[in-house]
Amino acid sequence: MIRLRPKHPRVKLHGDCYIRLCRRVLERDNWRCQNCGSASELQIHHIQFRSRMGDDSERNLITLCAACHKDLHRGYVKAAAEHHHEAAERHERAAKHDQEGSKAP
Repeated sequence: MIRLRPKHPRVKLHGDCYIRLCRRVLERDNWRCQNCGSASELQIHHIQFRSRMGDDSERNLITLCAACHKDLHRGYVKAAAEHHHEAAERHERAAKHDQEGSKAP
């Protein structure tokens, strides 16, 4: 039997590192659910689940309220999480482009 390995090992943080990451995600998302805008009962959701090799990284995390998080896992708000993931990727590319531009003479 051939075992397949992922192209890269997933990033899995523990303890204080994970708590700091979650706080950065909450701040990035302005302490609001990225689906409905609520500011109560906020939770951090992995867009690509950990069980499916999803990283503990800002680009793979989204802030959701408890109700939207529950709905997402039921399949009701999947598109919102995917949209957020695409926006995070665009933001990362723009930041990288800005950094490269600032290095130019």
